[in-house]
Amino acid sequence: MRKKEWESLKRKEKILKKAAEILRVEEKDLPRVIDRFMKEVEEMEG
Repeated sequence: MRKKEWESLKRKEKILKKAAEILRVEEKDLPRVIDRFMKEVEEMEG
């Protein structure tokens, strides 16, 4: 893996970790939690 690819992966990992921290969930649960939040927003918007 080239250095540029490695740095890109590390940046993405940092973003995922921060998102999980903000939402107070495990990183592996982010897709499910975000999907749930999106559905709730859609329902609120009517």
